[in-house]
Amino acid sequence: MHRVVTTSRWFALVLVLMLGLAACGGGEESGSGDTGGSEAAASSGSEAGSEGGGGQLISENFDLSGTTVRFGSKDFTEQLILGQIAAQALQAAGAEVDLTENLPSPAGPRDAITAGELDAAWEYTGTAWINYLGNEQPIDDPMEQWRSLKEQDLEENNIFWTEPAPFDDTYGIATNQQFAEENDLETLEDVANFVEENPDEATFCLDSTFGSRDDGLPRFEETFDVTWPEDNLIVQDFGVIYDSTAKGNPCNFGEVFTTDGRIQSLDLALMEDTSNVFISYLSSVMMPNQFYEDNQRLADLFVMVGQPLDEERMTGLNAAVDVDGEFPEDVAAEYLREEGFIE
Repeated sequence: MHRVVTTSRWFALVLVLMLGLAACGGGEESGSGDTGGSEAAASSGSEAGSEGGGGQLISENFDLSGTTVRFGSKDFTEQLILGQIAAQALQAAGAEVDLTENLPSPAGPRDAITAGELDAAWEYTGTAWINYLGNEQPIDDPMEQWRSLKEQDLEENNIFWTEPAPFDDTYGIATNQQFAEENDLETLEDVANFVEENPDEATFCLDSTFGSRDDGLPRFEETFDVTWPEDNLIVQDFGVIYDSTAKGNPCNFGEVFTTDGRIQSLDLALMEDTSNVFISYLSSVMMPNQFYEDNQRLADLFVMVGQPLDEERMTGLNAAVDVDGEFPEDVAAEYLREEGFIE
């Protein structure tokens, strides 16, 4: 068995990340957070990559012995789980894995890849389309946005993107159930009307980037031609927002990621996005194209282990960590076992 080596590698990355983050505007997805739906059967850049879903032992389908992969993940639950799934899958295939976790959002893994410090990382299509490639307008169709991203990033930056997993983890706005029922709030349009009619009660907890991201609050305001009262925008650490929203103190509304398990555990009311306000954030593995060309079976492996991850499944994995207190590496291992990828 090859071991998974986990390291922060901060000393080697700190200058790169500082420069990269300074150059790259915006905050984290949902990515990130993360709602859309996708066409998991769409063809990827590696046509042979659809080896099926669960029930296939990785060790019987892949031999990556002699291959070393430096894989990175960001600093929040979903990314930690995805990073562990990738690392353990690679290990099961015989690869040597150097896993760097807790890289800063949004651009830590991306900057490390472009600097030659990492070989691969999960990333969200919405983050890359807006933040990394600088496109001002999202594409409403999730798979069309992925295809456009794949083509543009390859052409401009020589970065390859695998076929995405089915789950779409995008932004959302939630409130507690009692407040939603008392004010007949079901959709984002209902929220916009509430902001307009009851500005004093429209308190909103959000992280430090959502208020300025083109795919965040500005897109909500532009869609419904409404301005959220600036005095009622309460900036909090993202992990605190869910509890604050559930308690209705200090905010009646909160920014959430739509696959976060705390939405269910805290019985929050997630407002339905019937107007396609928040763009798609499918999850795909990005890697330098040369690394992909030299190791094309890696893409096949990432596609295979990602195929069972729909919104319900990813939400459950996130809840196992954030609500039940399990470790991301244990949750990832159990997922791979349940799907028949490892024994």
